[in-house]
Amino acid sequence: MILTRRSWAALAAGVPLHIALALGTDLSPDEAYYLAAARAPGALPPLVDHPPLLPLLLGLTDRLTWLPVELRVRVWPILLSFALALATAVLARRRGARPEGELLAALLATFALLPTAGGFVATPDGPALLALVLGLCWAEPPKDEAPSPALRAALALGFGVMAAAGALSKVVVLPLLAILAVTARGRSLGERALVLVPTALTAPLLLPSLAFQLRHAYAQQAGPWTLGGALGALVAAVTGQALLWSPFVLWYGGRALRRLPWTDRAVCLGMTFLFGASALVRAVPPEPNWYAPAALILVVGAASSVQDLAPRARLAMLLATLLPTALAAAHTLRPFLPLPAAADPTARLHGWRDGDPSALDAAGVGPYGPAAERCVYQKTCEEINAYFRRLRD
Repeated sequence: MILTRRSWAALAAGVPLHIALALGTDLSPDEAYYLAAARAPGALPPLVDHPPLLPLLLGLTDRLTWLPVELRVRVWPILLSFALALATAVLARRRGARPEGELLAALLATFALLPTAGGFVATPDGPALLALVLGLCWAEPPKDEAPSPALRAALALGFGVMAAAGALSKVVVLPLLAILAVTARGRSLGERALVLVPTALTAPLLLPSLAFQLRHAYAQQAGPWTLGGALGALVAAVTGQALLWSPFVLWYGGRALRRLPWTDRAVCLGMTFLFGASALVRAVPPEPNWYAPAALILVVGAASSVQDLAPRARLAMLLATLLPTALAAAHTLRPFLPLPAAADPTARLHGWRDGDPSALDAAGVGPYGPAAERCVYQKTCEEINAYFRRLRD
């Protein structure tokens, strides 16, 4: 058995929650955008902001017309989030976590606010994060592992293919993969090359997105840069992560970094630098999900040190994670908190099927969102297809 029964139960408990959230909400504007791209004419989806994997996956399940469109789109995050939480719990165990730490990793990777959202909303993050966690498992093998050279090569190539799939979903995998390949312990030069080759072969599909994301993360500004605005953006970014993962995870996970292998520390610190640099350079808080690769390593760190915590501290960590998620999930399904639409991240998940004009005021709709939603729910796709044609030009 890979994990304890309690850990398996924690992982399984997330599935019905994610299915309920998937069926109880409309597609977000971004999900509608990816689905419209999957349905657009052409061999490849007409996107530049992300590589083509997610729309290609949505195109596969879009053929299951006997399912509600929301479930056809969201079957992927439901499956990928389960796999990611499982891999995170396994990684915590391989990093020395005891059964109670392994359980904590499974709970945090399933029920923290960001994993809960990622468990039912289709984004490019799922394949990318799964590739990263599997890469961390590859980079630091167990001390008693002694496979044959052929098996070692097969494992390296297998992870390389998974890394390429992750990069084809989100280009943040590229710098993280480079860190993994350089800092992996006890891996030969040939194994490192096998890890990098599949992603290198996909480079033509990655370069447009890489250029777009570099501009988006470090060049686009909302207004004139000021030192106060930059520091305020950094504080807002850190506060957002504390809300998404709980302050306990950031604190105890950060303290435990020194116990983790150098590869884990290098990825976490590298991602922290990229995240913080974006906030300071643009004077705008980065998108909260950008920090997820580092946050998952902090989850593993917290899990590996939970045995050193008093029972009250463990309980406080769990409650600080589970209670906000329970409140957010209830509000997502049946909005009841007195939040204006422009400040409510769940408002973008309601009203599109019925053509409710108030959905246009929701936070994070984006310039393409309404056209993509009309394409999915009202079957009028001329506007979003014209948008895609402009992207190609």
